[in-house]
Amino acid sequence: MEEYASARLLALVQQSLAAEGIPVTAPTSGGALLPLAAKRAFLRDVARDHGLLPLLRVGSLMPASPSDPAVAALLCSADPHDLFERWQRLERFTHSRHRVVVRERGAERLVVEHAGPPGEPSHAAEDALVLGVLTALLPLCGARELSVAVGSGEPVTVYSRGAFMVPPPRHDSGLWWFTWSRAAPAVPSRAETDPGRDEVTRTRRLLTADLARRWTLGDLSAELGVPVRSLQRRLSGAGGFSGLLGAVRTEVAAGLLMHSDHTVGVIGFACGYADQPHFTRHFKLRTAMTPAVYRSVFQQPAPSDGWTGSPREPRDLRESRNRRTP
Repeated sequence: MEEYASARLLALVQQSLAAEGIPVTAPTSGGALLPLAAKRAFLRDVARDHGLLPLLRVGSLMPASPSDPAVAALLCSADPHDLFERWQRLERFTHSRHRVVVRERGAERLVVEHAGPPGEPSHAAEDALVLGVLTALLPLCGARELSVAVGSGEPVTVYSRGAFMVPPPRHDSGLWWFTWSRAAPAVPSRAETDPGRDEVTRTRRLLTADLARRWTLGDLSAELGVPVRSLQRRLSGAGGFSGLLGAVRTEVAAGLLMHSDHTVGVIGFACGYADQPHFTRHFKLRTAMTPAVYRSVFQQPAPSDGWTGSPREPRDLRESRNRRTP
C-alpha cells in the first residue's frame, strides 16, 4: 500500500525557501496528498543543497495559515503539553510513519523523540521540518523564553531568543529538548458573556471555537460560568452535552467536506474526533454516510481560504428531512 504526505506542507516549504532567495520546486499531485517517496526525495535534496537551517525556518509560516483547520486546531492549544497531545492525535489521523513520542516531561520542559518503525529512522531533513513547525507553534501556546536543543550526550542548542541559530547535528537529529522559563498569562475565556443569550447558543459558539479540545461538561460549565447541574438542564432540549457536541462536530465536518479540499484525516482531527474510525462511525451515525461518501455526493467548489466555520445543510438533506416531517 502506497503511503502519502501533505502537498500543502511541501508547498509551504517552497514558499519559505523562496522568501530566503532559494528557488525550489516542490512536487505536486493535483490534490491534497502526494506519494511519501516524493516528499522524502524533495526534502533530502533541499537538505543536501542548502542545509537544514532553511527547513527549520519553514515553521515560521505556520501561524500565518489559520485558515487551515489543522493549524487552527493546533493554535488553540492551552499550553505546550496540550500542543504535543494534539500533534500526536493529528499524526494518528494522518497515519504518519514517523511520530513524535514524549520521553520525559516536566512543568517547563519536554524531551521528545521523532521516532519511526524499528529499523526505519527518520531522515535529518524530515526531523528538521517537524522540529521547525513545533518550535514555531510553542511560543503561541504559552512557552516563553523557549530554548530547543537537539541530540544525545551533549545536545546542541539550535533555537534561543526567538530564532534558530545553528543547524541540528545530522546524528540523533530526532531527539529534541524543549525548555521554557515561564508560562504565558492565562488566555481569557472565549465564551459569550452576554447573560441574555441562551446557553445552547453560547455552548455552540464555544465548542466551535475549539473543537479539537478534549471538552468535558465541567470545562464547559467553567467557561460559561454556569453550574454543572443547571447547564445539564439547559442543554437537555438540544440533546444534552454529548448530543450537542456530536452535532456541532458533524456540522463543521460536513461544511469542510463540502467546501474545502482538506483531507478527511485533517478534517477529523480539527473537529475533535479521536481517530479515523471514531470519525467515520460517528459521522455515519448522524448522516447515514461515511465522510468520504458524503464528500463525493455533496462537495462544492472550495472558497479561497478553504475554511468554513458555519456550514449550511445541503439542500438535498433539508428537502429529504422536510419530506419526512409530518
